[in-house]
Amino acid sequence: MSLNKDSQRGDVFLGSQPTPGKPKGLLDAISEIQQYYVVERSGSTIPVDFFTLAGKLAFFEVGFKGAFISGLVSAFLTPIAIGVIERYLPIFGSYDPTFYDKCFAFLIAIGFTVGYAFFFAVLGKYYIGEISKAAIKNLIMGLVAGAILKLVIAFLAFHFIYFVVLEPHNLAVWLLKMRWLIQYYSLNKLYQWLQDFRPVFLISAYFVAFTTSLLVTIPVAGIFLGARKTTKLMNQENEWK
Repeated sequence: MSLNKDSQRGDVFLGSQPTPGKPKGLLDAISEIQQYYVVERSGSTIPVDFFTLAGKLAFFEVGFKGAFISGLVSAFLTPIAIGVIERYLPIFGSYDPTFYDKCFAFLIAIGFTVGYAFFFAVLGKYYIGEISKAAIKNLIMGLVAGAILKLVIAFLAFHFIYFVVLEPHNLAVWLLKMRWLIQYYSLNKLYQWLQDFRPVFLISAYFVAFTTSLLVTIPVAGIFLGARKTTKLMNQENEWK
């Protein structure tokens, strides 16, 4: 994007790139928002029509993909982490996890989502001009849409596993079909373990709902607080001019 200011009028002219680029990922999107911020922070203006429908959809897509993919990763890790905490799965070779081990398992389930949420939260600093605001809003709307879709899929999947796949009768029927491959004694042990592990999926469903709320509220709160701080700083600068 090429933005040049006229030396006499201070207007902004658009160079070889007439529309906002199409960011391929979150880093590209944040970098582009930073460029808008620098221009608008200096007092220059960018026409509202500069941010086209294609640009809005591009930012929405970045937010959507990021939240959806990161959410699915966290959802997949959640039963594993809870299984460790509930002592159904060994961590570091032990079925008796220490407090440190439980904290580590908890971070596995929640760390990726929270880290990603805080990455979005830094955008509050750049929430000042019309174009910067439009880009951030579309990015956040994509984040919210992706997070909700991930929540619906994970919530339904965990409940399906709990009520259908691991339902005692269904599980017994499916395991018995494997008698030609696994000895009955091993099948019985597997059946007992899966029945013990079964409640983990129900817990995971509601834990994913909790982490999804963090994925949405942390960026929104961060943007709100960051925008207030930037606006206050700009007002102070204007008072000293």
